[in-house]
Amino acid sequence: MLDYYDTVLLAIAAVMIAATAVSVHPLIAMYEGLAAGSLVATVFLYEILFRKPPTEPTTSTTAASVVVGIGWLLTLLLFV
Repeated sequence: MLDYYDTVLLAIAAVMIAATAVSVHPLIAMYEGLAAGSLVATVFLYEILFRKPPTEPTTSTTAASVVVGIGWLLTLLLFV
């Protein structure tokens, strides 16, 4: 049976597959669809890494902000 973290990981995969499927449309380039999908997948990743981690959450919010910020920065670099 799937637990919470398995379903969130499946949601990340589903978002990326949907982004690839949307990229088939002639008005949307592949990199645009994948960039949008990675932004949505970042929300799920933030959920399982920082809001409901499988271990005790950190008392420092700086690490969470840095990791999410780096993810957004890399996504923006890939988009440009």
